[in-house]
Amino acid sequence: MSHQNAVPVWDPPVCANDADITFASCDKVLFKIHSSNMKAHSEGFSPPDGTSISTSDEIVPLTEHAATLDLLFQFMYPKKQPDLRKLDTESLLELAEAAEKYQVFAAMETCSRQMEISYKTHPVQALLYASQHGYPEVANAAAKDAVYLEPVVVYEGLLSDSRATVAWVESINAHFETPLS
Repeated sequence: MSHQNAVPVWDPPVCANDADITFASCDKVLFKIHSSNMKAHSEGFSPPDGTSISTSDEIVPLTEHAATLDLLFQFMYPKKQPDLRKLDTESLLELAEAAEKYQVFAAMETCSRQMEISYKTHPVQALLYASQHGYPEVANAAAKDAVYLEPVVVYEGLLSDSRATVAWVESINAHFETPLS
């Protein structure tokens, strides 16, 4: 696959000239990253034990958009972390999924905390994320808020994960079993 049309638009310190790995986002933005930072801050980007990262001019294509990778890679460098409170829910979810996919630990924790705040306005998305990635506190809180939404909307949003659907149904049962006083 050729990435000749990729246009580098990222500024240092994350896109450093002395970096040894180049990634291309799905929208063809290049990111030059230090493998030592990736190895220290991520399981998903680290090569298996006994192997090494290629130092050739190869460009590694990723499925995420540049805006998501821009945020994700910032978590791998010793600098102030991005303020995720400024992100819309869709962007937060994309970052959270990428953080989980590549096991960028600092981003995983920050995203889960932000999802804990976002569940009030987006309970279905928060429930799906939390149940898929093992954040039971967020899943339970989101499931309780999802009780008040249209069942068809919630069900359609949770079709891809039976655990999220079960959590939601359990919340409905608990809600209706609670005596009104």
